[in-house]
Amino acid sequence: MRSFVILTAAMLLALAGCVTMPDPVPADYLVDKTAEQGKVLEKLENSIIAKNHEIKTLKDKEEAAGQKVKVEKGRLDILKDEKKLLEEKKKQFQLENDLAGIDENNKQLATKDAEIKTQEAKLEHAKAASEFARAQREVGEAELSVMVAELNYEKSRIAREYLVKRYVANPPAEGDKKKTSDPDKYDEQYRKYLEKQRETLVEKRNARDEASMKLKIAEDKLKN
Repeated sequence: MRSFVILTAAMLLALAGCVTMPDPVPADYLVDKTAEQGKVLEKLENSIIAKNHEIKTLKDKEEAAGQKVKVEKGRLDILKDEKKLLEEKKKQFQLENDLAGIDENNKQLATKDAEIKTQEAKLEHAKAASEFARAQREVGEAELSVMVAELNYEKSRIAREYLVKRYVANPPAEGDKKKTSDPDKYDEQYRKYLEKQRETLVEKRNARDEASMKLKIAEDKLKN
């Protein structure tokens, strides 16, 4: 179950990412890992599982925030429809020369305009909160990408040691050396992939900070 969760997370990230994820390190290449290396891998695996649970919570919050946007927009649409009705009534009062009706209608229109302005601020706040929830989820997924990349990189380092030892013990024939990959560079693609995921994480955190600022502005506007 533990391996399944980690593998599933890696597959989802590979499908979502723009950069091709290196192939998983074969288990046979990890047979010589030390107890300390095993602890490092286990710690990373535990972090990946915990992050998966955290992302599930973030997705639920994002969905709830998106639903609130729909609710607030619906309320705003209702208020605007009510204003349109008041405007039609005003035309009727004017045609009937009903001064008392016109006066009362103007008061209702003023109240409705104030309600619309307040509701527009609520909708703006809901949209900002939804954007922030999305940014938080994307940061969580980027953090998970880094964790998976770190796990694979640590495995590749262990694999490199294994492959170098095997290469030294059983060197290829002279004519086959050019066809054989350099085992000392086995972990290079995993290192480059990890660096790219870390760069993406920085970008996602910056986007989250911007979304947080927009949410703060919307909150202040709502209070005023």
